Amino acid sequence: MDDDVGSDIRQDVRLIKAFLSITDARKRQRILDLAERLAEDTASNTAGLAAAEAPTVEECRDVPAHIE
Repeated sequence: MDDDVGSDIRQDVRLIKAFLSITDARKRQRILDLAERLAEDTASNTAGLAAAEAPTVEECRDVPAHIE
């Protein structure tokens, strides 16, 4: 198995385990919404969106710092 593929799989498993360990349905939904927006942003950027039009890190921050 290629090291990159193995690393990607381990990262995927860690992400799934962490997500499933969140018991608050609203928090899970917020994380899912954020992940979908980030994926859409990535798709837009690879489709030719100029870097100046890409959202800043501050704009992508949706989860308040107080969420555990």
